[in-house]
Amino acid sequence: MQVIRGLTPTAPKLMLYSLPGVGKSTLASKLKKPIFLDFEGGLNYIDCARTEQITDLDVFYSYLVELFRAPEREYDTIVIDSVDWLVRKVVEKAAGIDKNNLTETLNRSNGGYGNGKQVLENHIRTKLLPTLVALNKKGYGICLIAHAERKDMMDADGVDTERITPKIDINTMNVFVEWCDNVFYLKKDMNNKRKLLLESDGVALAKNRLGKTGEVDIDEVDINEILKPKKE
Repeated sequence: MQVIRGLTPTAPKLMLYSLPGVGKSTLASKLKKPIFLDFEGGLNYIDCARTEQITDLDVFYSYLVELFRAPEREYDTIVIDSVDWLVRKVVEKAAGIDKNNLTETLNRSNGGYGNGKQVLENHIRTKLLPTLVALNKKGYGICLIAHAERKDMMDADGVDTERITPKIDINTMNVFVEWCDNVFYLKKDMNNKRKLLLESDGVALAKNRLGKTGEVDIDEVDINEILKPKKE
């Protein structure tokens, strides 16, 4: 048994989510040397390195393989914009949905009885996340951009509450939230200033493993500084 002691700093694994128009992609472009894997095709007005709009899941994985095999790392952060659009592509794959089979659904696919949802989770847990883990171990930071919505969630006391969360179905969302070291909610306050929520409050879901609390005025602070562990 190999025992590891002490801190083991790694490249960040971040989920950044917000309502439309708050500037989550713009904020992600401030991360260290990012490359955007663009599922939405909405990056034309942001000065960043990006792919063409990705419409095929196999193309997405080919880009990840290319980044993994690069003899020298040209980029420091892989930004998936957005993870909810990526999940839609995984759903299509899991349900066998294509242009000739638009009536198929995840619930009815793979023999029905919710089997499609299990295939979706299997894909995320056994293919997508291990691939991202391998890239993270190579030194790439991973940033998952997501949209926001209100969901009914159960708190630690078993009480149902409404909270702003990433716009992904609850089971899939929980897998990503567990995997990420940091889940930040980007919002605007009453004075139209952008705030980054670093830990959950009564309104929105957030977390970090950095020892950070509260929220910050993100237009006054470098996000790369926020992603550094808190000094004791």
